[in-house]
Amino acid sequence: MTSIYHNALNERQYKAATGLGKEQFEELFSIFEPLYTPKAGNPYNEEKKPVLADKREALFFILHYYKAYPTLQNLGLYFGFSDYAASTYLELLKPLLKAALLRISPVRSAVFKDQQEFDKAFEGVGEIYIDVTEVPVERPQNNDLQKEKYSGKKKPIR
Repeated sequence: MTSIYHNALNERQYKAATGLGKEQFEELFSIFEPLYTPKAGNPYNEEKKPVLADKREALFFILHYYKAYPTLQNLGLYFGFSDYAASTYLELLKPLLKAALLRISPVRSAVFKDQQEFDKAFEGVGEIYIDVTEVPVERPQNNDLQKEKYSGKKKPIR
């Protein structure tokens, strides 16, 4: 069975699916590859092949998840395995992707004292992308905890 990884053939398709061009993907892959060890097949059932045995497909999988945020059911459909396997592989691959990205570029401070500190931190950087995705938080029943989680976007808590 083929997955969307096998269907992505050109630069445009790679960017659409992962957010990276083929060259950037290969650069990240060179760091990701030694970090990921695919699961072994089932010695008692040779028909049952391990999923994401291809290391490039594993990187493509986790990048596609972060690019598109599909449901686990859709992710499984896109890659040809169950939603349970999709969930399992997400948890396995998230820290590996983070480790690979940290090797490419160390984490920079998210809070700066002033404009000069910001300018110095991003000296030579042409473009900056900021992820502004909101993460829903279940509203606590306790009023004091509610105040801590309050974003300031709605009416004041009474």
